[in-house]
Amino acid sequence: MIYLDNAATTRMYDEVIDAEKNVEKNFFANPSALHSFGMEAENLIKESKRTFAKELGCEENEIYFTKGATESNNIIISSLASKQAEAISTGIEHASVYDAFNNYEYKEVKYLKNDKYGYIDLKDLEKSLTEDTKLVSIIYVNNETGTIQNIKEISKIVKEYNKDILLHIDATQALAKEDCKVKSLGVDALSFSGHKIHGPKGVGGLYVSKNFISKLKPLLYGGRQEIISSGTYNSPAIVAMAKALELMKEKNERSYIKELNLYFRKLVKENISNYTFISPSDKVSYYILNVGFANIKSEVLLHMLEEEEIYVSSGSACSKGAKSRVLENLNVDNKFIDGSLRFSFSSDITKKDIDKTINILKNSIEIIRKVM
Repeated sequence: MIYLDNAATTRMYDEVIDAEKNVEKNFFANPSALHSFGMEAENLIKESKRTFAKELGCEENEIYFTKGATESNNIIISSLASKQAEAISTGIEHASVYDAFNNYEYKEVKYLKNDKYGYIDLKDLEKSLTEDTKLVSIIYVNNETGTIQNIKEISKIVKEYNKDILLHIDATQALAKEDCKVKSLGVDALSFSGHKIHGPKGVGGLYVSKNFISKLKPLLYGGRQEIISSGTYNSPAIVAMAKALELMKEKNERSYIKELNLYFRKLVKENISNYTFISPSDKVSYYILNVGFANIKSEVLLHMLEEEEIYVSSGSACSKGAKSRVLENLNVDNKFIDGSLRFSFSSDITKKDIDKTINILKNSIEIIRKVM
């Protein structure tokens, strides 16, 4: 099997599975319980917070565990919503941000202009800020193209206009892969998920600056274990997610992933005609490569690769085969949108895997084009 859909989800590291099992078996008490067994479980939660606080360069009490980045994004967007508030975002956000803005009431949500690679127009950001702007929410690393936004410059523009505007970034595809130090980035809130970093599904988190926590409201009411996210702690998943983060940092695989990405690009250029690289060549996460192939139906190509046990994605995993809103916002030609595939890498992949993938990809495209 060649798994090239890591932007959708990753394989849990063996050590992460072991860590999760250990907590399930030996530290299963409710961390909110007052007895000593519960306190042991609570200490594991605290240790996990320290791990994430170190990675994000923040205080431990600014880390809140949630059910995932989708919940984290919704907490931010729902909390700032009101008939008097304006928000600024983009048309190339993950669905959990874009759809949230469509379902919570704001006075106005402004969607910034972007270029063909998805880099937002900073002058448009400057013009869009008003005295009613309460929230700016921008994806850090785009989940379909890998485009990395200049968050530091975005923060400078927002904070020079009004330091009380909450700047939130969806860092789901950035955690452990790009610089996520919140102070240097200049962000007030940051969302992340465990299953994008070889951790468990159904767990994630939210950094919120202590200066803004009072503005946030929970989506679910109950025990308020995390103030903004009620419900009994999923201790095994939280501990496992922290272990995954530690392992990713230890592996320090970024240079290897870049090598794989550039090698894949080289072989596409040498072997396949009538294509376009939708992902930019720089200021990009090399974990993601989106390629559009002309005169191809991506779903057909995806299943032909699947028959050879090669697994990729047609756009975002959340779009379920629908035409990509992100690629439409990039003004990608329809002939390439229809034939776009997202290849996303991990350290499990070898150059031999890529050689095989390109060979099957080339043959499959030739077969499809003959009958189209």
